[in-house]
Amino acid sequence: MALIDVSDLLTDPDFTNIVTLIRRASSINAYGEHVMVETPSTITVVVQGTNTEDLIRMPEAARLQDLITVYYRGELMAESPNGYADIIVWNGKHYQVATVDENFMNFGAGFTRAICKMEEVSA
Repeated sequence: MALIDVSDLLTDPDFTNIVTLIRRASSINAYGEHVMVETPSTITVVVQGTNTEDLIRMPEAARLQDLITVYYRGELMAESPNGYADIIVWNGKHYQVATVDENFMNFGAGFTRAICKMEEVSA
């Protein structure tokens, strides 16, 4: 069990950012087609840079992965029952929630810590 409560820091306006949280869900339209419905909302989080020296080696090239750590009072989902992860829009970039740390709640009651990776821009 953690002996320190960091919730005062995670709510301090000096550290917080206003971001957009996009929740994705699947739906069926009038033509019977599967469509993704995105519901945006504005939330307050703490964003920290993560190890950006994470080199991804692919057959065609190697590149650095852009990651952030997000602390949020509430639930973030890396994968929901419908199969879609939450999206955090921060500084104009879309970051997909990749992993959620379940053990972080010992350090700040009700807070979630998530590692988010930048979504690739599709042309």
